[in-house]
Amino acid sequence: MTGPPTNATVLNTTVLSNFAHVDNVDLLLDLPRLVTVEAVQDELEAGAETHTYIENALTVLGEEIPVITPSTSAEKVERKLFESLDPGEAQALAVAEVSDGMVITDDGDARTTAEQRGVNLTGSIGLLVRFVEDGNIPVETADEYLKRWIDEAGFRSPARDFDVFLEN
Repeated sequence: MTGPPTNATVLNTTVLSNFAHVDNVDLLLDLPRLVTVEAVQDELEAGAETHTYIENALTVLGEEIPVITPSTSAEKVERKLFESLDPGEAQALAVAEVSDGMVITDDGDARTTAEQRGVNLTGSIGLLVRFVEDGNIPVETADEYLKRWIDEAGFRSPARDFDVFLEN
């Protein structure tokens, strides 16, 4: 696929890796206008050499999660973002910005940049909240995923217990 849909939901590397780590990339597949970018695919392929669970993410790229080639306008934005972000974050954020979409990233610098540029964003925890609220997974499963990401994958979270993120 060459260009993203309008209002694309653009996945970044860490989010795909997190859901692959808990063997539930399928949760992501119902997100609206879901895509990722070539730089994220490259990062995942490189990471699969040392983290075999990443194969769970790579298997859905292409057919189930389209991999986008950035447009000329997205490439211009990407070049500017590349000054402060890694390739996956820069490309994903550029595509989200140009398509007036949302970037899904856990990278702190990418999140700050998205906020500064007015790009909608969420991350792995935000997705867990959505999946619980939509009834896709129980709270206990979200809590287990969060703890596994923290304990096994080195994920940095502002809280260890998932229920902190749910509004009462």
